[in-house]
Amino acid sequence: TELMGYTTTGPPAVLQSEFHPRFHQREVREFCNAHEIQFMGYTPLGRNDLAPQPAVQAVASRHNITPSQVLLKWAIQQGVVTIPRSSNPGRCVENAQSWVDGVVLGERDMEELNAMEDGHRYCWNPDLL
Repeated sequence: TELMGYTTTGPPAVLQSEFHPRFHQREVREFCNAHEIQFMGYTPLGRNDLAPQPAVQAVASRHNITPSQVLLKWAIQQGVVTIPRSSNPGRCVENAQSWVDGVVLGERDMEELNAMEDGHRYCWNPDLL
């Protein structure tokens, strides 16, 4: 809220921040929604340790999709734009299919993934500054 006082042109259109099932950023997303700022989540796939998690594997198995697609769908279904990164063309296509394949995660799926929240950050932590 304090930063909004420094802007001379109005609120930003987008706010980029880390976002994945272990770090939801609920308060930041609520602030963004209240001020019509699009929340964009980076590191949605974690650092190769989210895909093998039991909750992610279970949801992937139920829907016959990849763990990466589960993680992207979890974010997308919450209105979060994601920034998945891969240098592998096949994975880029797989990630993009998450947006158009018609699979919707159910309430049970979302609850299982939400339960992974533990405040873990993969990227920099501004609290340590």
